[in-house]
Amino acid sequence: MDEEELMPEDTGPNYRFNPTWFAVISLMIVFFLYQAVGGGLTVYLFGIIPSHDQTIAFRFATMAAEVLFILIPAIFLSRIQTMRWKELLRMKKTDFTFILLAAVGVVSLEQLLELYLYLQGLIPLPGPMQHLVDQLQKTIQETYRILLAAHGPWQFLFVLLVIGITPAICEEMLFRGLVQGNFEKSMPRRKAIIVTGLIFGLYHLDPFTFVALCALGIYLSYLVSVSESIIVPMVGHFMNNFVSAFVLYAFHKDSIIAPSGARPLSVGYIIAWSVFFALIFVVTIRLTEKHSNNIREARLQ
Repeated sequence: MDEEELMPEDTGPNYRFNPTWFAVISLMIVFFLYQAVGGGLTVYLFGIIPSHDQTIAFRFATMAAEVLFILIPAIFLSRIQTMRWKELLRMKKTDFTFILLAAVGVVSLEQLLELYLYLQGLIPLPGPMQHLVDQLQKTIQETYRILLAAHGPWQFLFVLLVIGITPAICEEMLFRGLVQGNFEKSMPRRKAIIVTGLIFGLYHLDPFTFVALCALGIYLSYLVSVSESIIVPMVGHFMNNFVSAFVLYAFHKDSIIAPSGARPLSVGYIIAWSVFFALIFVVTIRLTEKHSNNIREARLQ
């Protein structure tokens, strides 16, 4: 895109409040509701790590928290900001090409980030710090596996509803809809994309996957900007979570590229997969840009 295309436009819904400050205050409100209220209730009901007999209740609570403390506030705040809140959230149809490219792009990016996380885990830390990091990481992974683990097709479909469909809708309406929609009104689009992606990474409060979440967030922010539809990053977000859940369910692995067993990855293995998925990702970006330009040119004719 040219820099002129990345600057905020004067067209679109009229906002009642300063877009940047409204986005920041909205994030603070949702953060308090979801992390403090929702997180506090979850810990009170299930403890730090839920037991296996609490799995179903924990999944329902997780899904309810996303809807009650992220989706509903995002829509409510959008309606406060502008009467044309659906335009702010970019709730409109898109075409299959954008959806297909988003799905392929997210899956390839996800595998690149898995390789990055593997390499990140090889970085040595001082003894006491390593022990603390290992304990914290173990707690996060155990909680995540409780959400993802499925024993049968019906359980797997329920897992997809909880960790795939629900977050894809709720979180995208907040970040790519309300937050980025406001940021793009008051700053260049490129900057809005990056800032929104970084906030997305920070919001998850996971220091181990922070860089990976930021990269994913920036890509999802790019997708909504180039496609002008919230549906596209929703599909991308869903695909990211779906692949993780499916690989764990079908192959009992954490990622597509992870070898069977606990043997370390070789340098050649890492380089080969990195080049392969990087090429796919770059091609999807180029095709996405080309498709967006074709749509823009068609509108001008």
